[in-house]
Amino acid sequence: METAGHSLGTLLTNQFGDRYLYAVNRNAFNRIGSDALYRSHFGEKFSAEYQFNIIIGTDSGMLVRHIAKSGIPTGSRFLFIELPEVLSALEGTGLLDNLPAEISVTTADSWQQQAREYQISDFIFLDAVLFLDSLAATDANLPEYRSLSWAINQELMKSIHRIQVANNCAPYILKQLENLPENRVAVSTVLGNVFPGRTAIVLAGGPSLNAALPWVRENRDRLVVIAVSRISRILLDEGIVPHFVVSVDLQRISFDVSREMLRFADLPNPPILVNSHHVSSLLLSQWGGTSVYSNHLFPWKTELNVNTLPFSGPTVSNYGLSLAVNLGCTTIILAGVNLCFSAEGQTHAAGSNENKVGPDLGQVAPRVETYGGAYADSNRGYLESLDEMTVQAQWARNLGVRIYNCSLDAAKIPLVDYKPLDEFELPGADSPPGDILSALVPQATSKDRITHYRAMIKELSRVRGKLQEILNLCNEALRHCDGLFGRNGKKQDFRHKIQMDKIERRLDQSLGDYTRLVKQFGIKRFLVSLKGASRAEEMTDEQVEAATRQYYETYVEGTENLIKILESTTERISSRLEEEKDSPDFGMLVSQWEKDQQFGRLHVWRHRHPERAAALASAEPEKVRELEAEFTRSMTEEETSQIKLLEQLHDLIHTRSKALLLFTRGERAELETMARGLQKHPDQEKALPYLHFINGLLAELRDAPQEAVSHYENLFTDPPHMLTEDALLQFASLAMKCQDVENSLLAMECLIGVSPSYLPPYGDLLKAIGRFEEAFDAYNRYLGFAPDDVAALVTLGLFCKEAGLKEPATELFLKVIAKDPNNSAAKTILQELGAPVPA
Repeated sequence: METAGHSLGTLLTNQFGDRYLYAVNRNAFNRIGSDALYRSHFGEKFSAEYQFNIIIGTDSGMLVRHIAKSGIPTGSRFLFIELPEVLSALEGTGLLDNLPAEISVTTADSWQQQAREYQISDFIFLDAVLFLDSLAATDANLPEYRSLSWAINQELMKSIHRIQVANNCAPYILKQLENLPENRVAVSTVLGNVFPGRTAIVLAGGPSLNAALPWVRENRDRLVVIAVSRISRILLDEGIVPHFVVSVDLQRISFDVSREMLRFADLPNPPILVNSHHVSSLLLSQWGGTSVYSNHLFPWKTELNVNTLPFSGPTVSNYGLSLAVNLGCTTIILAGVNLCFSAEGQTHAAGSNENKVGPDLGQVAPRVETYGGAYADSNRGYLESLDEMTVQAQWARNLGVRIYNCSLDAAKIPLVDYKPLDEFELPGADSPPGDILSALVPQATSKDRITHYRAMIKELSRVRGKLQEILNLCNEALRHCDGLFGRNGKKQDFRHKIQMDKIERRLDQSLGDYTRLVKQFGIKRFLVSLKGASRAEEMTDEQVEAATRQYYETYVEGTENLIKILESTTERISSRLEEEKDSPDFGMLVSQWEKDQQFGRLHVWRHRHPERAAALASAEPEKVRELEAEFTRSMTEEETSQIKLLEQLHDLIHTRSKALLLFTRGERAELETMARGLQKHPDQEKALPYLHFINGLLAELRDAPQEAVSHYENLFTDPPHMLTEDALLQFASLAMKCQDVENSLLAMECLIGVSPSYLPPYGDLLKAIGRFEEAFDAYNRYLGFAPDDVAALVTLGLFCKEAGLKEPATELFLKVIAKDPNNSAAKTILQELGAPVPA
């Protein structure tokens, strides 16, 4: 049996009774035995109840048996993913036989199916998934473990993100309802196939955007220009007004990155805003121009939901591409759609907040091939966008549409070809898109808005009645629950179960559209209440009663919450109606604007009703000044939530772990990319220590130890840098490779000054060179800091045994048994010492 040329051999057995494949684990268990090693390495990580554990490798089956022997915590699952060749070798040994139902061992090809059978989605929704490497995967004596761990981790992260988005609809529904007043015109009713045969360009925020802008400015009237909202500031600075601005995201941060788009509305011919139904309300409600929405108006079935054109996420770039196809354009150019980082680690175009903060050098994600043949870093969001864009490109090709990317530095997308901008042939400017759009999408009148607002309020009132029915039924079910179980003074009677079944049928059938909506606001609590029993037969009577009561209480809570949301939505729309009155209640308007933090709504209202706005300014000058000041602050503040988040995400502190991972994997090209990014980082003083460290790692990979040392020495500072410890570790390892024992010991002594946890490896090094007494002292000192460290007790006990010190050895192994009664290594050695083994 072989793995990439490595013979797996047969199982060996060490002095502690551990059976293992040497090619997989080498001597990992031979010093203190598997039980002590697992306790030291993993601690209590596997003891949590209701936890889904995904573990790469089985340690020759030893870790599987250890967990099975230790007992499975209530509700937990253990999914081991093993190399196929190793699994095949183990299956004939009996080590994986008769496992508990909660433990499964599989391969990379089958793990997702087994995860679904274990209902991983429930654990994901409860934030209860743990991903770990076994010792074999950590040591990677078989290098295939490193690739396996990397690949499974990436697949798991994608699955977690997909399931969280699919099951976390409540924020999207909330924003959809909040946007009801402004979502008046559906994109499908006015923009379908209005530019047949034309060329469109989709402008996104990637690093290649800036190079395309001069060409876009020159040819603006011969193109259909679609821009993502986040690049509005760059376009305004360049004097480019797109025909469409597209926006999708609902988070507050979307306003922070896109707020400059509001300034387009003050221009003579502003773009049309095309937005998702759940876009940020801070953008949509303060937008003074024309807007059209995609997807459904309401989150339930109603005749007011018009047929919509197909629009794709997950990013606004995908959304912009969907718009271009729906407009009827047959040639679509992508600019700034990199879906990868620049060679220096920049994620976005010059002039963006991301670019100003500095490169993102800490992301760990697969690299992608660019149109220029190079490989570039990417991230999970970009990769998801790339996958969806591949599907979109096929959809477009089937419609006769050709898509091109104009940058060699962009990630390659199937069915999207590279083509430089100067090779595109464009029509004359005799029919500019702006003129066509002005005729197709006229400005709304006050009458249009009033009609829309009244229709919204009527529909909300109808659904409010349905929710009251649900609320009444759930409260009735709780009363029947009292009767079924004999609570609150009621006599126990099984006939109450019949009534509860009737209620459940009504909830599921005639009210099903609305109960599904309610469950979106209580599903997590529902899952928490039932997580202790995945099957009904596992539940005690008390658990059945508690789960039943929790089920209907969750219904009540979710329904009451949704009713409050509908009432708040109705208040907002009533405020919009008030805006249209000849003599509005100014207090009501201002109160709603302040409640929603939509201070720029004043400007929208002023534009639509200048005379009424002038009256407000005259009657309430101080309040008007407050609103204008707040709006100015929101549009100009520099320390936004986005900037703060970017500073955290792009912090150089993240480069340490990535650099070490790449070094372990021998990825020179990626480390060189990090070094280039650090060389051009805007904060050179902060970047320099990280550059020294990465240059040291690169020198090691080039087998240039003296050069590496010269870089690491720059980090031996007083006070120490956060990388000083890592530099000392690399220095110690280099010294040992060069058989420079004294310098290795010196480095270890410095590390002991950082933490006493370095005393055990220092002791091991001393023992290896024959300085047994000093090694013994090192472990003794360490146990003064960590008297409960079983691994250290076992090691010191073995020292004593090898030195013929039977009595101290016996005393140490008895301490091990006292702290870890199941430690087979300690029991075996006590028997060898002729000492009685505690029962």
